[in-house]
Amino acid sequence: MTTQVLRAPAGPAPQSLKRNGPVTHARRLRRAKIVTAQIAMIAVLLATWELVSGRLINDIMISAPSNVFPLIWEWLIDGVILDAAATTFSNAALGLVAGGTAGIAVGVILGQSRLLADTFEPFITALYTMPKHALIPLFIMWVGIGSALGILTSAVIAFFLIFFNTFFGIREVKQSLISSVRIMGGSTLDVLWRVRLPSALVWVVAGLKLAVPQAIVGVVVAEMLAGDQGLGYLVARNASSFNSAGTYAALITLLLAGFLIDRVMTALTKKPLEWKNSGSAM
Repeated sequence: MTTQVLRAPAGPAPQSLKRNGPVTHARRLRRAKIVTAQIAMIAVLLATWELVSGRLINDIMISAPSNVFPLIWEWLIDGVILDAAATTFSNAALGLVAGGTAGIAVGVILGQSRLLADTFEPFITALYTMPKHALIPLFIMWVGIGSALGILTSAVIAFFLIFFNTFFGIREVKQSLISSVRIMGGSTLDVLWRVRLPSALVWVVAGLKLAVPQAIVGVVVAEMLAGDQGLGYLVARNASSFNSAGTYAALITLLLAGFLIDRVMTALTKKPLEWKNSGSAM
């Protein structure tokens, strides 16, 4: 007696398997092209910068990369950049926590009360539309110069960005969800904890993506105007002494730090924002 081995009938591969290979390869190829183009742009920019510095443009106005990047490395070795960055980012973090906490609290309170929202809306809007950096001279009168000035500036900036996102997150909750909790005997506190706050959380995350870089900008501006340490002070100190290489080194440090922070915040908020956008589209 012979035993027959059953074989799956030969047939075409699933369409998904056919597509995944070419699509993945196309994405990698596209990414490689983008990275190559970006590297080429940076190389051309640096080469052009080096050529025009001291030849077409006075090196006091635009120092050469051959002077700027060795100075950045020297600052890294000496700890100048690390100390300045620690001051700037710690002040921005403290201001972000203080302003963000106040923004969430006020946003939750006004978001639940239409009467309070309508009462305070003109005042909050008026303060929001005022350029926050224009308040720094007033803040100097209040707290003086130093870390307190940067913390206060970043806190004010973060407050409004977090407040408005929290406020609209509380107000955008579907009434059907609130009604369901009410029908099941839920109290106002239950509605807040089980419906409103989870809905507003995604909005708060979206606000953080804006508030973090803006809080850092506020600290840097405060340090430039009336600081005695930090990255902003590093820029102002070198510019006031007409040290072109030092000024560009400090600015490039700020640029790189801001770029890294933006990438970190993008990675941290990617999933919540995708969930928010998919939920809004439904």
